[in-house]
Amino acid sequence: MDKIRNFYKNLPKQKRIIFWVAVAVIVLSLLAIGRTIYRATTSKNPTVENYMKLIRSKDPKKRETGVYTIGLYRVKEMADTLENIIKTDPEISVRKVAAWALGTIDINRLVKFLDAQDKDIKEIAMDALIKLDKNNVSYMMERFNNENEEVKRKIIGIAASVKNPSLNEKLMEIAENKDENIEIRISALNILKETGTMDLEGRLNAIYYSDPVSEIKDAAKQTLDFIKNKEKKQ
Repeated sequence: MDKIRNFYKNLPKQKRIIFWVAVAVIVLSLLAIGRTIYRATTSKNPTVENYMKLIRSKDPKKRETGVYTIGLYRVKEMADTLENIIKTDPEISVRKVAAWALGTIDINRLVKFLDAQDKDIKEIAMDALIKLDKNNVSYMMERFNNENEEVKRKIIGIAASVKNPSLNEKLMEIAENKDENIEIRISALNILKETGTMDLEGRLNAIYYSDPVSEIKDAAKQTLDFIKNKEKKQ
């Protein structure tokens, strides 16, 4: 303390003023930080009800903010309302955020929208599921055979980016399906190059020896060769 007193006494008048200003700034900053921490630790979400009211606003940005906050705080009581927003809101951006919010509250309720007849609703549900977790593509793979070619290509594209070995069985079924689009079958085989194991050797050889399409035969052989080389290096 003596050193501090001596330091202060030796300061010119102008620098003493600067010293006290600096002290005041530090004290105010500490108080502000303390107030923020106190609010964060004593109140989980004091304004969520206000955000709920926003979803009835005529302003799309306010509705978007409202549904986002409902998802952020996982307000279960609003799940029915979110479903209605996904179906009826005139703004696509609001519907997309509502789908994401619904997924954070109840993933199964969002998954049900994958069976929607409305193309836009189906696409909104797909995008929201992947935004939540890319591995949610598994829900889409379960419905793969019932989808049109456009949706199938999108699902395969997502599966290619995920590269999850848990999808191998379904990808193998797609590759084996002689009624499936050739490009889609080849895409499935290309994904299996990265995720497949030697457990698939027999099935890949069966495609190579018996499939009537030469491009598929070649793709199956390439996939098997790739897997063999990959496992040799491990």
